Amino acid sequence: MKENMCSECNACIQICTHQAIQLKVNQEGFAYPEIDSEKCINCNLCNKVCPMQNGDKTKSVNIKTLAVQTLDNKTLQKSSSGGVFSLIALYVLDQGGIVYGAAWDSNMQLHHIGAETEKDLEKLRGSKYVHSDIGNSFREIKEHLKQGRIVYFTGTPCQVSALKLFLRKPYDNLITSDLICHGTPSQKLFNAFLENMEKELEEKIIDYKFRDKKIAGWSCSSSSALSVKKGGKRKYHIYDKNMRAYYLAFIKGDITREDCYQCPFTTVERTGDITLADFWDIHKYHPTFPNLPDGVSLILINSNKGNNIWEQVKSKTHYQLSSLNIAVQTCNKNLYTPTTRPPERDTSYRNAFEDIVKFRDGYLNNENPRKIYLSYYKRKIRNNTLIAWIWKRTNH
Repeated sequence: MKENMCSECNACIQICTHQAIQLKVNQEGFAYPEIDSEKCINCNLCNKVCPMQNGDKTKSVNIKTLAVQTLDNKTLQKSSSGGVFSLIALYVLDQGGIVYGAAWDSNMQLHHIGAETEKDLEKLRGSKYVHSDIGNSFREIKEHLKQGRIVYFTGTPCQVSALKLFLRKPYDNLITSDLICHGTPSQKLFNAFLENMEKELEEKIIDYKFRDKKIAGWSCSSSSALSVKKGGKRKYHIYDKNMRAYYLAFIKGDITREDCYQCPFTTVERTGDITLADFWDIHKYHPTFPNLPDGVSLILINSNKGNNIWEQVKSKTHYQLSSLNIAVQTCNKNLYTPTTRPPERDTSYRNAFEDIVKFRDGYLNNENPRKIYLSYYKRKIRNNTLIAWIWKRTNH
């Protein structure tokens, strides 16, 4: 299969009962299906469940567009934007359901897993700019659905589309949320940055957040990591050259999977019942919305099922009705066009694997992290009532 025609959704692997398809990993760390002609019976199911070929069958038109923020400040601070995922997920768990999303394992590898408790839900929160391995999630979800259990699945629009195509029929007890997606780098490349960070720190990284509000509030450039030293002591990192460079390379589009540059899901017709995103530039369109520095979600409701779920959780939010036209005008460019493939993509992975330090430093341009540290400590002071009071008194 051509590399620009596969999103590595794993639907074809999971639908094939004859085990005729295996994933072959290329030098960049991306996997692509390879068919064993001796095992294949030409049933064509693999093509029927491919979202790159049949994604239009899973798309819905927008019903309602909203700006939303959870009223629970604790949840809001742990969320990348307005905390809507957590509200829906907690509602599903309260109904005895199960929530599927991307989570780090103990080795910092990203997989889709099912969460059945509020504690497990913590692993699914937050943006993760790495390709998530679906594994056998679709098969597991089908069994839960057949048993009558509510399932809430979140993922990139191609993953949501793949799940719907894999199931081959609609289920009333399936709820889906797709993301407005910029693209996905490979786990192998993320590992290279992570390993270099561990080497330089001489510590083991045990957690990683791409969007940590403790540092700069609601922003798109505040990665953090948690490491553990040999003696077992943990350390919180609010800046590291490797973290920063990886994020910059991602935003530029230099390390995205090839099919993302021709993504058929960067449209206002969406695959999820509810689309989750950041409402960037909300101050221009809804200036009276409260508590803007702590994050606001852009929510597209794309089905009656999605609207029914929204009705169940909206009492726990600040929200304002917006419009699809405003959503398109915000910074979510991937709502209407794929990420542009830059010339640097031709050599980015090769350069990174040949010399990760040189590749990393090429993105930093002698960047001074002072602003990041200053932002972190200012926010820490503001969030401490006593210190904030003393600060205010001594600066008058």
